[in-house]
Amino acid sequence: MIGIVTVNWRGFEITSELMGQVMASEFADLRLVVVNNSFEEKEKFVANPVNDTRITVFHSEVNKGFSGGVNMGLRELMKDERITHIIIMNNDVELRPDFINRMLQQAKGNNSIYSPLIYFRDTHLIYNTGGKVHLWLGGTVNLNNHVPDYQLKKVKPDYFSGCVLFIPRQVLEKVGLFDETFGTYYEDVDFCYRAKEKGCELEMIWPVTVRHYHSYSTKGENVYKIYLINRNQIIFARKHLKPLPRTVFIVAAVVRGFLMNLKPKRFQHYWRGIQEGFSVRLEGSNL
Repeated sequence: MIGIVTVNWRGFEITSELMGQVMASEFADLRLVVVNNSFEEKEKFVANPVNDTRITVFHSEVNKGFSGGVNMGLRELMKDERITHIIIMNNDVELRPDFINRMLQQAKGNNSIYSPLIYFRDTHLIYNTGGKVHLWLGGTVNLNNHVPDYQLKKVKPDYFSGCVLFIPRQVLEKVGLFDETFGTYYEDVDFCYRAKEKGCELEMIWPVTVRHYHSYSTKGENVYKIYLINRNQIIFARKHLKPLPRTVFIVAAVVRGFLMNLKPKRFQHYWRGIQEGFSVRLEGSNL
């Protein structure tokens, strides 16, 4: 059995599309948990019930970000001992009916985190093939981002995007849940780093594709996103990098963020993120 978890935030319509795609999957032995982080949209879900016992919707009264929503779904799915693999996916991905079957055929090992090849919706441009952590940039860079598929370069990533992660049960049992300290942004980078520290690998499944509507729930200028990214990149560095690389990364992140957020509307959120990045208590996350 396959367990799938997705998180809804102000996107009932597109989440409903995803539920329909999952129900149309050629692989039928599955469970989908939808965690609704938009409590104000509860009535939409109630008024439009899904007539499929494989789908469960949880309504979270508190929005704990993507990581908190994913963890709520993971805790539910991991109770079911029939589940052998977990798929974490954004609510704005577009799946082919054969997606799960093809991932199962390709992802043979039990000690790796897998990702399909992700395109932007309605284009031949790659969303990313994972990413690299750059010390001198003080941040991350997505690999093959906005690159046409005929120019794709196969590079070993430091992490995979949380857009679509295909994870054997044994890996989750070894690594634990997402770290809810991050909320949203860098939670996927942290998860992959913890997995590698436990001896797990990251493997791209190049022949299998999905399509993604990037940042559907945070489209437009989002000052909260400015706060989260500047906060979380410092938390990531404090948690995973050794003293000298950590210092280089954080100095670069602070300077880059300062230059990018000089406008008063943006600066206050940048500065709040920097302050909390240094002050927040670091925690792990276990099943």
